[in-house]
Amino acid sequence: MILIGKEEDSMSSKRVKSFSTKKLFSKVLTLAMVVATVYLVSGSVEEWVTNYKYKQELVELQNELETLSTEKVELEGLKEKLSNSDYVQNYARGKHLMSKSDEQVFILPKPKE
Repeated sequence: MILIGKEEDSMSSKRVKSFSTKKLFSKVLTLAMVVATVYLVSGSVEEWVTNYKYKQELVELQNELETLSTEKVELEGLKEKLSNSDYVQNYARGKHLMSKSDEQVFILPKPKE
């Protein structure tokens, strides 16, 4: 009977070791899966944040481009006007009160409404 008891003890210890090894392996595997999942999700979140920032920057740059395009059209119109000598003379007379050597400038009050 003692012999049978020792065989039973060795069998149960093998079962415990086998069960313990399987349990340990499953825990390590689970931990590895959790770490991999966290790593992948954090990478996805990082990409999403970067994409969001780039979209915001794109909207700002498009608004700036629109503003600069409008300003360019206005400046081209002014350039065209300034290349006309009659416009330059009228502008200088009206804005800066310039006159030719034989002219006199009189400033008249604005009419009241």
